Amino acid sequence: MADLEHVVPDTPERVPLDIGAARAAADEALSLQLGTTTRVRIEAMTERLTGQIKSALAELPRDAPGRPRPTREEAAALLAAARTGAALAYTAYGAMRDLAFVLRHLAGRCEAERAAQGAPGAELAPGSPTRR
Repeated sequence: MADLEHVVPDTPERVPLDIGAARAAADEALSLQLGTTTRVRIEAMTERLTGQIKSALAELPRDAPGRPRPTREEAAALLAAARTGAALAYTAYGAMRDLAFVLRHLAGRCEAERAAQGAPGAELAPGSPTRR
C-alpha cells in the first residue's frame, strides 16, 4: 500500500482543485487513442492527471467507513502504479485512463463538497454527474 503522506503531504501550500481544469484533463486523457498517441504524450498526461488527483485528495475530507467510493488508499495505490517509465505502452495507457476516471470521480466529490459547505461559486453545474 502506498504511503499517503508522500502522496498528499500535509503542507499549507495546497492549491484548491480547479474543477473545470480537472474535468478537461480527464476528458482529454480519455479522448486519446492508443494507436495514435505517443508514449511521451501518455507520460505527460499521466503527470498532469497525477497533479490534479493530488490536489483533489488534499482538498477532500477523509473517507468514512462503508461509503461506496474510492478511498484515499485506493487513489494512492493508483498513483503509485502510474509510475510507468518501464511499463509497456499499453500498460501506461491503461494506467492513464484509470487515473482519468478517478479524477472525474474526485472532481465530482470536490464539487459536491464545496456545494454542501456553501462555498461561493460552488453551485453544481447543470448536467453535472453529482447534481441532485
